[in-house]
Amino acid sequence: RLASEGACVVMTDRDAGPLAEATAAFTARFGPDMVRGHVGDVTDETAMDTLLAVAAREFGGVDILVINAGLASAAPFEETGIEDWNRNIDVLGKGAFLVARAAYRVMLRQGLGGSIVTIGSKNALAASAGASAYCAAKAAALHLTRCMALEGAPHGIRANVVNPDAVLRGSRIWQGDWRTAREKAYKAEGEALEEVYR
Repeated sequence: RLASEGACVVMTDRDAGPLAEATAAFTARFGPDMVRGHVGDVTDETAMDTLLAVAAREFGGVDILVINAGLASAAPFEETGIEDWNRNIDVLGKGAFLVARAAYRVMLRQGLGGSIVTIGSKNALAASAGASAYCAAKAAALHLTRCMALEGAPHGIRANVVNPDAVLRGSRIWQGDWRTAREKAYKAEGEALEEVYR
């Protein structure tokens, strides 16, 4: 939507394949002068600082940041491993912090304000059985955004959260173990699971 209203867009993903596909699709629709793809990992501080420097250099500044890195995991609390816990906290918590801080610093230097939008989850507010690591990490990102809103307000930097439910169409979360775990947690299989999220 932002691109259709004239915004220049810089996308990042640690996976070069899907990033190239998304960049090509945006380029075909909006033109090569409006879109850049940049491989990067949100859990890497240097990579996020570099990403925002590239965005500012390529397009003359940073006005909006949308924090949309995500993953899906599910396990009963007693079976949640430290690897799964750390992966959720790293991507959804630390990753949100690193990319937001990099953008916030650019916005402060520009002195023009800006907008930071965190794509959260309903699970930041309402716990879900079998997803403690995910819920805790999304709650951390929600509260981080509230802190940014308080500190950014005097500088014209707004920070807000959108808390959707599961993304059903075009999302890779339905692949692999996540779907099976959600079917078990909700005792709903196939299309019945999708109805749970509607």
